[in-house]
Amino acid sequence: MTANERSARPLRRSAQLTWGVEPSEEGSPLRRATKHQSGAALITAMLIAALAAVMVSGMFWSQWSAIAREQTAREQTQARWILRGTIDWARLILREDAMTSTADYLGEPWSVPLAEARLSTFLAARGQDSAGLPDAWLEGRIVDAQSRFNLRDLAPAGTIDPQALLAFQRLCAALQLPSNVAATIANGVAASNPIGAAAQTNVANSPLPLQQLQDLARLGPTVAQALPKLASAVTLLPQATPVNANTASPEVLAAVLGVSADTAQALVEARKRAYFRNLGDISTLLPQGATINPQLVSVATGYFDAIARVRIDKLEYAERALIQRAGVFSQVVRIQRVPPWLAAASEADQGAN
Repeated sequence: MTANERSARPLRRSAQLTWGVEPSEEGSPLRRATKHQSGAALITAMLIAALAAVMVSGMFWSQWSAIAREQTAREQTQARWILRGTIDWARLILREDAMTSTADYLGEPWSVPLAEARLSTFLAARGQDSAGLPDAWLEGRIVDAQSRFNLRDLAPAGTIDPQALLAFQRLCAALQLPSNVAATIANGVAASNPIGAAAQTNVANSPLPLQQLQDLARLGPTVAQALPKLASAVTLLPQATPVNANTASPEVLAAVLGVSADTAQALVEARKRAYFRNLGDISTLLPQGATINPQLVSVATGYFDAIARVRIDKLEYAERALIQRAGVFSQVVRIQRVPPWLAAASEADQGAN
């Protein structure tokens, strides 16, 4: 090694230390910068790929949701049409019943519930092709709406009826409800009765009409808390109606007849053997001195609830129609959507038979 080479080595060493680079790492800053750029590019590519995946999945989710909503809407429309046919079927059954009997009791065809069955079974029995129809299941029943105490009886003309109020007080006592519930409901029905309040329709503070049981919750918290117990024993029909002794529960019978619970249960057992054809059949079974108010008790019905449920794939749809029958003629008063479980047979709705 020459003297010039030996003198140049310290200078190169000094330059490398000045730049913070070890002698053995000559050229590494460029390589590290290149590595950093490559890493940043890789992260950017991964972020772009993730963003694209999110956008694509969002597009698929939006399209799937639109298809699901369209399918649900189509199935609901199909279910509603099927239930409309079921209501017409119920009206036909009630018409046939009116042509054969003047009394309504639990042994008649209308009182037999329809267990869940495939819709195609009915069409096949009539020789009709059901290949193009959806796989639908149908369940339903007809309930005597007058098997429960009609709250409209409390004030049929906007004025409280003392006898109806007394019967309702007995019913509330049997259901172990607060003593002020009966009077509060009676006053609410009287105030909101369309006939009695006709002169107050232009008054700003006139109460809203009571059309369904849930409307009673507006009368106060005590009444709202009592509704779950009252629901199985009372109803709210468009006009005053008597209770049908052939279908009412023992509690309702005891209330409207003013008899003991044992006597009411004896009436229920007696109608199982032979239904009541008229009020005279009931009078023979009552204690001496007991009387029957024909405004509160009857053996025939003019209002029925037709409840049906349709199941199409995973969709369950149920409706309840209030049917008014006068002789062989009938009309649908109202239709409302209800929880599917209401379509199942229930002794609470049909009375203890």
